[in-house]
Amino acid sequence: MIRFFKKSIIALIFLAGITPAANSQSVLLCKIADQPVTIYLTINKIIVPPNAPDGAVIGSTTVDIPYTCPANILEPGGFGFSFVWTPTQPWTESPSLPGTIHWTGTMNGPNDPAHAFGLRFTNMETGKVMMGDRLHSPAEWGPPITTTKPVSGFIRLKADMIKLNDLIYNQTKIHRVMNPTAIHIYNRGKVGAKVGTNFVITINSSIEHMPASCNITTPSVPVRLPSVVAAKLNPVGATAGDTGFNIGLSCKTGTNVFVTLTDLTDQGNRGNQLTLTPDSTAQGVKLRILNNGQPVGYGPDSAEIGNLNQWHVGPSASTTHIPLSAQYIATGPVSAGTVKGVATFTMSYQ
Repeated sequence: MIRFFKKSIIALIFLAGITPAANSQSVLLCKIADQPVTIYLTINKIIVPPNAPDGAVIGSTTVDIPYTCPANILEPGGFGFSFVWTPTQPWTESPSLPGTIHWTGTMNGPNDPAHAFGLRFTNMETGKVMMGDRLHSPAEWGPPITTTKPVSGFIRLKADMIKLNDLIYNQTKIHRVMNPTAIHIYNRGKVGAKVGTNFVITINSSIEHMPASCNITTPSVPVRLPSVVAAKLNPVGATAGDTGFNIGLSCKTGTNVFVTLTDLTDQGNRGNQLTLTPDSTAQGVKLRILNNGQPVGYGPDSAEIGNLNQWHVGPSASTTHIPLSAQYIATGPVSAGTVKGVATFTMSYQ
C-alpha cells in the first residue's frame, strides 16, 4: 500500500449568524468568535495512495472556534450544543461507511468528482463522530453548559475527507464548494433561541498521480526456525530458536518508510504473539517477531498514517531492507509438534 502527498487546499468558511428569538423578548445568546466573521482553514497536502481502500482518510483539517456565553438563569440554566446537517443540499449518510456523509446530487452526472469522496466530522473533545440528521433532529454536540454563570471555551472540530470509490483516480483537479453542516449553541431555557455557524467547505485540489515510492523485493519471506526440545521452553515466557530474516526494499528518495505486521490467522490480534495456524500440532507455544530485539505488535492490514502498531523503519533513501527476527515463546506447558504462523506486512510511505 503506497501513500503520496498531493498539493491541495481545503478551506472551511464559518459564517456566523444569530437566529432570532421566538418573540420580541430579549433572550440571552452566546457569541461565537467575533460575529459576523469568516474563518479560513487550509490543508496544503492530501494523501491519495494507489489502491487505497474505500473509507481511507485522504485529507484532514481542524479548527478551534471560540465562544463566550453570558450568565443564564432561565430554567434549567446554561446552554447546549447541537450538530446538524443543513437541509438545503442533497447530503446523506453513506450506506457502506457509517459516520460519513456524501453528496448525492446529479447535476454534473454520475462521474461528478464530488461522488468520489465523503466528509466525516468529529468532536475533538469527545472523539465522537457527529451524524445529526437533517431530516429529523440534530445531534447533541457534547455535554451542555450547566452553570448559570458566564463561561467561555472552544468548539473543537475535525473534518476528514474520505475516499468513497475509485473515481478519485480519474481526477486531476477537484473544485467544489459545499455547505453540508452546522453547529449551534442554544439557550436551554428558551426553545428556538440559538446562535450558530454554517460550514462552507471549499475544496480546490490538484491531484498528481505519481509512481510507487518503493518496490518490495521480497513479497514472500519464508522463515524456518530450528527444532528445539520442549525443555528449553520452560517456564512460561521462555524463548528459543531466534532466527533472523529480512524484508527487502528498493526505494526512491523523498519518503519515510513505515510498516505494520498483521496476524493472518487472527487478524484482530493486537498483541505481540503470533497465532499458530490450525494445522500446527505443538501445544503451549507461539511465535514472536522482533525488531531490534523488541517484540513487534500486530495491527490492522492498513497503510493509514498512525495505523495501530505501525512503526517507522527509516528514510527511503537509506532503506534497502528491514532486518527482523523470529522466535518461539512458551505460553503454557509445551508439547512436541509442528509450529507454523503467518504474518503479512503492509508498507506505508509517508
